[in-house]
Formats: sequence, structure tokens, C-alpha cells
Amino acid sequence: MIINAKTVIISLIVISIVGYFALQMIRQFALSIALENHQANEAMDSKEETERKKKIALADIRASDAFKKVEPLIKKGSRPSTPVRVREEDIEKEEASAKTDDTAALV
Repeated sequence: MIINAKTVIISLIVISIVGYFALQMIRQFALSIALENHQANEAMDSKEETERKKKIALADIRASDAFKKVEPLIKKGSRPSTPVRVREEDIEKEEASAKTDDTAALV
């Protein structure tokens, strides 16, 4: 085999062309794997989202059923004694006492 500039240039061109096509094939293969992975992830996400929505709907139904059972026991117009209500009553008492103190100071 004769090694001269012509054979070196031709072999470099052939290697470049083969390398280009090999890289294109590898790129297409990697892209197909990535697309399959993306589709699988979307399928899992949609399945999880559907299950989550079903659980939320079921919880809403159970909560409304529980409230329907308890609703007759609650008197109309009454509010349960919660920490928020107790705090509101304390504030109202303080405001009322502050008003009476102000009116007593004016007289």
C-alpha cells in the first residue's frame, strides 16, 4: 500500500462520511429512546392524576355524607365554640369595655 497525500485525504474523507452517518444513526436511536421515555412518563402522570382526582371526589362525597348526618344535630343559626369564635368574643368584650371607659372619661 502506498501512503501519500492522496490516500491520506481520501481515507480522511471516507472516515468523516462514515462517522457522520454513524453519529446520525446514534442520534436517531437516542431520540427514539427519549420519546418512548417521555410517553411513558406522561402515561404514568396521567394515571396518577386520574387516581388523585378520584380520591378527591371520593373524599368530597364522604365529607358531604358525614355533614348530612351531623347537620340535623346542629341548631340553625348557632355556631360551634371554636378557638376563632372564642377569640372573636374576647375582642368584642374588650371593645365594649373600651367604649364604656371612653364614655366614663367624657362624663
